[in-house]
Amino acid sequence: MSQNIGPLSKQLTIIIGLTVVGFMAFGLALSFYRNVLFENTLESIRKSNNSLGDTIEESKHNLEYFTSTQFKDKYAKQNLNQLRTGEKALIITEVKEPVIETSGDQFTSTEKQQLEFEELLRQMPIVEHWKLYLFHRDEIEKIKRAL
Repeated sequence: MSQNIGPLSKQLTIIIGLTVVGFMAFGLALSFYRNVLFENTLESIRKSNNSLGDTIEESKHNLEYFTSTQFKDKYAKQNLNQLRTGEKALIITEVKEPVIETSGDQFTSTEKQQLEFEELLRQMPIVEHWKLYLFHRDEIEKIKRAL
């Protein structure tokens, strides 16, 4: 006695089986995706920990330096103007180059203007050079003409 299974029940069994397999495949893909996200998070945490470890090491070295007698001596000399007995302070200043005299007909008017412009630039802080160059290029020509 064999049971005769109808085509409808066979189709229903196949559909249910495929649905179960599909859900299992979806669960597997979801699990794999979660593992990938977890690995990425873990890697970013590792990088953050390494960065914090480097910062801590650098801070330890700074702390050792700031508590050293070498730093205390340097600080006392620079900020408090204190010297040990027998020590002398040597102050090094920047030597300015002499300004070129533009007397007589030695230079043309454009050369004189260029020399005055260059001298003005020498006296100006470097930050101001960059500000003029990057943000106020038209001002450079105005300054040249004014001199």
